[in-house]
Amino acid sequence: MNVAAFLFDLKQDVAAIRPLAKHFRDLGGLELHFLVSTQFRKRDSDGVWFAELQDIAQQLGAVLVDVDTVFDVVAALNRRCGLLISASESELGAHAFCHQVFLAAPAGFTRVTLQHGLECIGFNHNDAHDTAFGHRIGMACDIAASWFPIERLHSVRSDQRAKILTVGPLVALSHPPVIERPWPWPAHAAPLHGLICENLHSVRFGAGAKIEFVEVLGRFADAIAATGGTAELRPHPAGRYSEKNKVALPKNVRFNRAPLYKQALEKFTFGISAPSSVLLDMVWAGIPTAVWASADGNIDIGIYEGLQVVSSLDDWLTFAEAATKDPAPFMAAQRQYLASLFGGQDLPGSYRQLYDLAVQART
Repeated sequence: MNVAAFLFDLKQDVAAIRPLAKHFRDLGGLELHFLVSTQFRKRDSDGVWFAELQDIAQQLGAVLVDVDTVFDVVAALNRRCGLLISASESELGAHAFCHQVFLAAPAGFTRVTLQHGLECIGFNHNDAHDTAFGHRIGMACDIAASWFPIERLHSVRSDQRAKILTVGPLVALSHPPVIERPWPWPAHAAPLHGLICENLHSVRFGAGAKIEFVEVLGRFADAIAATGGTAELRPHPAGRYSEKNKVALPKNVRFNRAPLYKQALEKFTFGISAPSSVLLDMVWAGIPTAVWASADGNIDIGIYEGLQVVSSLDDWLTFAEAATKDPAPFMAAQRQYLASLFGGQDLPGSYRQLYDLAVQART
């Protein structure tokens, strides 16, 4: 039986790869192998994401293999064929292990790099990516599985363009987007309960922006506490800025560390995030969603155009109260936002092309 081998090196790879692994399991006819690097285990110092991998592997019947070197991966794939898949492969230093593995992969494997976010190295950069890493970064894959058609990708190097295969966002494999918000209680009685997300470790945020976000969050929490409002703060699984910097949370705010796919997201009456692909997850789940922008306007939020934008404390309060009272206008805007991003793409049918390549592979 041919193999779909998924390579895990960064903690965020788990949430990115999970829906595709489940999709392949549901289609049948492939062995699933999870190749987990030593660096993944070191980065996951509390073992949370490795435990997730173990749980997912058990659910899907996947073989879980620890790998320390490129040679370990090659040995694990020896005399097999199929797909070798990574959600963090490029010439960028942070992606070095997966990149080296792809360069050494056995000939029987088609190498697939997944676009893992709205803004993704090698596919779509924001301004800060360009400043920090350069405008064009290559990949060693045979197929760059993109969320968007090539004309919507502005960071693909000319020698990489032939690799692009448009497959749509990975979240589409889990469920269709929620485009209407059911409301089980009278609007006047609905308590504010928000999901606040930060990825302040990102190169796009300078020291001033980090301080600004944390300060407005604290003032916002104090303001909504007066009416019984609450929130959950979700640090980026890899960066964990608010945890590592010991950000003191108000009494009506708690950390939210659980994977999004294990949560009932309809409990949130609104969502606010610094620019991050978690915004798409919230929109897809049907949460009235706003993107935070710094007061100086220096943070690139271009790909989030169409979502509500909040900056000041008044912006946060006005949005949270309006979204909780009547989500319908925000849901309508979010339907338009999704249409502007993905249009009439065949989602998730395009991922079947990858599956067919795996099934048909020959050593």
